[in-house]
Amino acid sequence: MALEGPALPAFETACDSIERILAAADGLSSEQLDTAPWDDASTMFVLATHAISATEWNFVEVLAGAQLDRSRQAEFDSRAASFDDPERVLVDAWAGAKAAIESALAGLSADAWDGPHYHMFMDRNLSGHELVVRALSHTAEHVGHAEMTRQWLDAQ
Repeated sequence: MALEGPALPAFETACDSIERILAAADGLSSEQLDTAPWDDASTMFVLATHAISATEWNFVEVLAGAQLDRSRQAEFDSRAASFDDPERVLVDAWAGAKAAIESALAGLSADAWDGPHYHMFMDRNLSGHELVVRALSHTAEHVGHAEMTRQWLDAQ
C-alpha cells in the first residue's frame, strides 16, 4: 500500500530529520558519540537513539495504535561504547523504525487523522494531524541539537 495524503509528507519529513541526525553522527568515534558539549546535555548517541525511538513511538504507537516495547529512560542511558559498531546500531535502529513507521502510516484509516490519540507525555488527546506536527517538531529540535553538537565536536 503506497503512502498518500498527509501520510506521505509526514513520512518524508520524519525520514529527512532522522537522516540529518545520522549524518551528524557519521564517522564519529565511540568516544565522540558519548561526549556531551556540557554536563547536562545529551550526547550524539543519546540524541540519535532517542530521536529514532521517539519518532517511531509517536507514529507507530500513538498514531497507529500498535504497541511498542520502548524504554525512554534506556534511550537516555544508552552509550556508544557499549557496542562494537555503534554507528551500525543507529543505522539498523533507523532501518527498523523507518519500516515500522511506513507500514503504520500505510495502514492508517482516514479517521485516524481526526483522532483522538492519547499522548501520555502531554497527558492529552490530539488529532492525528496535531500529533504528527508535534512529533515532527520534536524531532526537528533534536536535528538542531545534533548538528550543533557535531559542529562542537569538530571544533575540539
